[in-house]
Amino acid sequence: MSEVSTAPSAADGEHSAPAPSASDGAILRVENLVKHFPIRKGLLKRTVGVVHAVDGVDLEVRRGETLGLVGESGCGKSTLARTVLKLIEPTSGTIVVNGRDITRFKRKQMRPIRRELQIVFQDPYASLNPRMTVRNIVGEPLKIHGLASDRSERNNRVAELLRTVGLSPEHANRFPHEFSGGQRQRIGVARALALNPQLLILDEPVSALDVSIRAQVVNLLESLQGEFGLSYLFVAHDLSIVRHVSDRVAVMYLGKIVEIGTRDQVYERPTHPYTQALLSAVPIESPQQRGKRQRIVLEGDVPSPVDPPSGCHFRTRCWKAQEICAEVEPPLENRGFDHPSACHFAEPLEPLKLTEQAALAASAPTVEVDAPSAEVDAS
Repeated sequence: MSEVSTAPSAADGEHSAPAPSASDGAILRVENLVKHFPIRKGLLKRTVGVVHAVDGVDLEVRRGETLGLVGESGCGKSTLARTVLKLIEPTSGTIVVNGRDITRFKRKQMRPIRRELQIVFQDPYASLNPRMTVRNIVGEPLKIHGLASDRSERNNRVAELLRTVGLSPEHANRFPHEFSGGQRQRIGVARALALNPQLLILDEPVSALDVSIRAQVVNLLESLQGEFGLSYLFVAHDLSIVRHVSDRVAVMYLGKIVEIGTRDQVYERPTHPYTQALLSAVPIESPQQRGKRQRIVLEGDVPSPVDPPSGCHFRTRCWKAQEICAEVEPPLENRGFDHPSACHFAEPLEPLKLTEQAALAASAPTVEVDAPSAEVDAS
């Protein structure tokens, strides 16, 4: 594996042009990343087990792209995001940023790396210090990293950042509780942009917001990406939003990536049963077409990450499971369908497409009646 050294120096305020590399311009590359949390009991706090939060993840984020990360609650998405930033120390594996292995970096060594990687948290209120004004919140990274020579320069930079995210510089003297949820999330984005990062990790940035505000924040993130050439690792539950913003999509289940590919590959031709089940639950926009698609309903609960199943972690809920699934863990590899999938019996399915009969029925002209139908669409 060849090394890449395209990262800007700590003194650079702007992004430098990346040099060609064997990793195709990958800003972030994660190899076999593992994070286990010990379970301790008793007076002596002995370790009696571990939680397999992240269990051997391989992925990369390329320059200028958005990688969407989706999966059920508790599958390890947020833990993976924090481990990549080394807010949580990994148990094993490798984290490479711009060709540098930062896996064993200490806190002082990580400081210049923080300028290249930033995060926007899920809860915009909990991630902002309620005792600090917006001016201090957004200006704190500039002060810590010495990017402003004096207070006047720092205040000017804060005003510029607030205008960039659609807020007024007059808001700088207010406290977080004086803003709406969408405005607080914009403040979090402004703070993340203060250091001119190359990669933003967006940990469910719109899930805590009203539906009417989500589109505004998503449009803001897209405009910032086009303006500053940012890369995003977009963690979310909402498959519709992920499809809208992502170039590539990775599907995570019980600490592992089970399928990864371009947006069209994953959404139009998913090959892993778990991905197919997720996509079959995506709401259909047209009311006339609702209820016309077969829903894949998974049986049973998600297994405990303390004691995950042997072999394929998804086999206990999979309708394709056979003996080999319990004995051999399927590797994440291309199985002849253009993108990698971790399933012994991977085959493409188009869960978002309606049947031919349903499509014809949906396109047929409607007939007006005097009384409304008593039938209720339960979908």
